Amino acid sequence: MKKTIAFLMVLSSMVSCTEVLDEEVYSDLVAGNAYETEADAEALILSVYAALRGTEWGTYYEYDYLNISEQPTDTYGKDAWGPGTSPLEMGTWGINEGEIVNLWDGAYKTIGAANFAIPVLEGMPIDESLKASLIGEAKFLRALAYHDLTFNFGDVILNLGDSSGDLPLSPQSEVVAQIIADLTDAAAVLGSSGTPGRASEGAALALRAKTNLNAKNWAAAAADAAAVMNLGEYSLLPSVEELFHVSNVASSEWVFAVMSTTDATGSQTRIPWHELSGDYVAGAWGRLTISVDFYNSFDENDTRRALLANGFRDGRLRFDDDTGLPIYFAAPGTPEYDELAADPEVTLRSTLSTSVLPFKSLGGYDRFDHAHRGALANSGINYPVLRYADILLTRAEALNETGDTGGALVLVNEIRSRSNVAPLADLGQEALRDAILEERAKELYMEGKRRMDLIRSGEYIDRWRANLESKYPGENFGYLNEDRTYFPIPQKEIDANDQID
Repeated sequence: MKKTIAFLMVLSSMVSCTEVLDEEVYSDLVAGNAYETEADAEALILSVYAALRGTEWGTYYEYDYLNISEQPTDTYGKDAWGPGTSPLEMGTWGINEGEIVNLWDGAYKTIGAANFAIPVLEGMPIDESLKASLIGEAKFLRALAYHDLTFNFGDVILNLGDSSGDLPLSPQSEVVAQIIADLTDAAAVLGSSGTPGRASEGAALALRAKTNLNAKNWAAAAADAAAVMNLGEYSLLPSVEELFHVSNVASSEWVFAVMSTTDATGSQTRIPWHELSGDYVAGAWGRLTISVDFYNSFDENDTRRALLANGFRDGRLRFDDDTGLPIYFAAPGTPEYDELAADPEVTLRSTLSTSVLPFKSLGGYDRFDHAHRGALANSGINYPVLRYADILLTRAEALNETGDTGGALVLVNEIRSRSNVAPLADLGQEALRDAILEERAKELYMEGKRRMDLIRSGEYIDRWRANLESKYPGENFGYLNEDRTYFPIPQKEIDANDQID
């Protein structure tokens, strides 16, 4: 009988010997003597966290999830690897698209690891409060993976570890109900966390708020966000620029993050290599960029603009062969491009992607300081899964949808004030809805939130298509329709599962 991907991944991730073990011996090993001490329990739960890094280099929360959440949106620039050719950017993905398959595999690897850990932890002879907390962490991680699956694919396979056979797709509503149940259980047993890299009560409440928001359970989302705020554990840093400095990876604005090391001794983020490009530093890929239209929409006094790079010296410090002048790069259509074009002391070239580079994952290095460019591989910055500014905007959106525009406006202006942007005046519900969507774009760009935000808004396809039409004038994007809202179930899952047509 065919096995579902979740069951297969548990076995592949937990068994690493070269000998063939029969199932009875393997089960006896697990239940009898493999997990007995608190140290064993800690190692077990860490294996679930490790699954967030996907099935191979650069997948799931190492990089891929950010790529699929930002490329097919209204704020994305162009892929420097081949502008206009990326299936994600252009919406031409197939049923076997690599990044989409990697999301499916990475999420189900996490679910499989959590499903394995929970019953093992339940049977371990360790302190009961520690046991409950570790099970809460496993349920949080399972909920996170199902959140990523159902709001990207729609109906997905719901397996809580009680079946090793083929299972059909479950309606999104059932998956959301299970996510809420897991997070409710987790919030009840988790306390404060000493690091944003581990699940906590605040993280469980925050993810429940985001789940209710994406499910358009407005009142519940507002209440959950308020619960996070009322914990008193989180606050905004003085600026977003400080937040994304490597010295602040454990600051009070982080609620939950996938963390990285700075010295190559442990797991590292792959994002800087994808955010930057070869014109900025040799070897970088430039797959994550910001569109000129979106860049120009920022107020020049908006401090969030400081985490975007445009008008910079060539990464190799080269000089133009013809003019002998230093080479600079900027995106055409931006103020920096026009300024450098008028400077007789430089040779100006377009950025490789004709787009602007985001710098949130550079770790706080000065984006115009050449000396630090080689350090980007070990920047050590967090992958921001949940942060406090997102929760404030979550509550603002939910309040606005329930008719409390005044309460929503206060929260939006708190975010704007932090970034030196003038407060919004009184707005009606529809105008404030648009303003919140824009504010989320500027506050959370390149954090893997935009695609879900657009889907929730009901404007996803129209805004995505408009961005493509602006970047590639004259091309026809009429093929983009509601069928592109959710990703397709990977063909390999369909082939392996008798319950999916």
